[in-house]
Amino acid sequence: MIGGFTTADILSGQQGQVVYDIDGQGATASDVAAIHAAGAIAVCYVDVGSLETGRPDYSAFPSSVVGPAVQGWPGENWLLVTAANQATILPLMKARFVDWCQAKGFDAIEPDNLDAWTNISNVTAADNVAYDLAIGQLAHSLPLSVGLKNVMTDLASSQYASFLATFDWALNEQCFEYSDCGAYTAPGSFLPAGRAVWDVEYNVSPDCTQADQDHMNAQLTDLGLVGATTSGYLYTPCIPDSQTTW
Repeated sequence: MIGGFTTADILSGQQGQVVYDIDGQGATASDVAAIHAAGAIAVCYVDVGSLETGRPDYSAFPSSVVGPAVQGWPGENWLLVTAANQATILPLMKARFVDWCQAKGFDAIEPDNLDAWTNISNVTAADNVAYDLAIGQLAHSLPLSVGLKNVMTDLASSQYASFLATFDWALNEQCFEYSDCGAYTAPGSFLPAGRAVWDVEYNVSPDCTQADQDHMNAQLTDLGLVGATTSGYLYTPCIPDSQTTW
């Protein structure tokens, strides 16, 4: 879940390794401690490729690094992660990682919106890829585990090695809906390397037979990513919560 987490959302009776992915800025150290007390892993969500007006550090980002609006998400704009702007943006992201994630005791970071170049024309693929790798390296410098979100489906196979060397696991949205889950099972990609991959579907149920065969953790969930105690919550995993074999 991304927003509105409370410790009441920590589910009891779960088997196997449980992970809670929650908004880093909105979370407290007590929230993370409660997740750990339940035997679960705490992942810190941080927006690194776009800027939301409600964030407390919004004014620290100069207008020169702020790009077009993110379609469908009012109050959010893409960051222009060009080579020239990265010297300005990366220290601000490091501050987020330290203040929102490391200081609160999180185990890992989920950096969101790493794929500006596939959505806007203001950023080149080469610049964006360099930025993404720098983000992964920032997380490891703390040191925290870090996941690659969505980008794998837009990479050439020749780029896989550098991303596997930089990111520890992967999170994909809607690869079954858009028929691009193969990016995670391809030679040299995450699943053949024994890395964890999560797939989150919002509009269609994943192909659980295929997901189970590939050892991909697939699920159908609500687009709002609300907590278990909030109206609209949906969580239907392919692997039953009682299965602990992998």
